[in-house]
Parts: sequence; C-alpha cells; structure tokens
Amino acid sequence: MPRFSEPQRVRVDSLKSDPATAPKSDETLLRLIHEAVEGKVPVYVAIVPLVRCRQSDLDYGPERHPAIAAAIEATVQQLSELNSGQLRPPPAMLVYPRGQWFVVSDDYPTLFAYLRSEWAYVAAVVLGRPEGEGVEIVRGPLSAEEAKAAIFGGMVQESPSGPAVN
Repeated sequence: MPRFSEPQRVRVDSLKSDPATAPKSDETLLRLIHEAVEGKVPVYVAIVPLVRCRQSDLDYGPERHPAIAAAIEATVQQLSELNSGQLRPPPAMLVYPRGQWFVVSDDYPTLFAYLRSEWAYVAAVVLGRPEGEGVEIVRGPLSAEEAKAAIFGGMVQESPSGPAVN
C-alpha cells in the first residue's frame, strides 16, 4: 500500500510541469471549450466507437509519468468493475469531431484505459455534433449549465442508455 506524506502548502509559482509528461497544447480544443461555454458550439453526451477516437498529440505517452500511469490503472480497474455488473456511468472523455474521428486532447488517461480494457464503445462529452456510423447521441444539445458541468465537472450524472458500452 502506498504511503503518503502529510499535505503541505506550496506556492503556486513554485509548481513546475515536466514537458516530457505533458501533451502538447491543443488550440482547437481550447477554442471549442470557450465557444461551448459561450453557447456558440453545441455540446452532446454520446456513445462513440473507440476505434474512431484519436489522440491529438501522437507523440504523447502518458504511461511515462508514474502518477498518470497510476490514474490509467485505476480507470482500468473501474472499467473492469463495470464489466462485472456495477451500475454507474463509465468514465467519459471530452472529445471533438474532426471528419470521421473524435479527437481526444485532455483525457489521455481515460483513453489509454479504454484501449487497455478493449472496450468497443466509450462515453463521450462531444464539443460539436457527433455524427457517423456507430455513434449514438444520448443527450443534447445540452443547456449552457449542463454543458459547463459536463466539460468542467465530468460526465453528466445519469447513466447512458442505448447500446452496450462494452
């Protein structure tokens, strides 16, 4: 069992990120979030095929960082519990459509956990209208408040209905 030290206060300006463990910034995602919050881009909750999800930074490997690797492992465990009949929503990824693909820029640990768990379909909060083969819109377009909660607070709290997610 890992042991943790007592929490300590640190100055915000003393925090550093390691460029080797951080994905490249995705300006399209940032623009779409801003536009979604302003109500200019519709936001949907959908079930999308995992094979159509692509990471925006193809060079990024989150498993290189121990904390992110642990987050991937925890999500893999959560997905395993869902496969064994646990009734709760699966973790959703924040994505945006680009052609036939759904681009993942911010939820790499969740994406890599889904890939390791071999799920066929995933829950997604989609910035823009999700379309194409195998896509099922569960809710949307969301109201402005629901969109903000889905983008900044994770998946809307109800379990998606429809096709089997796995």
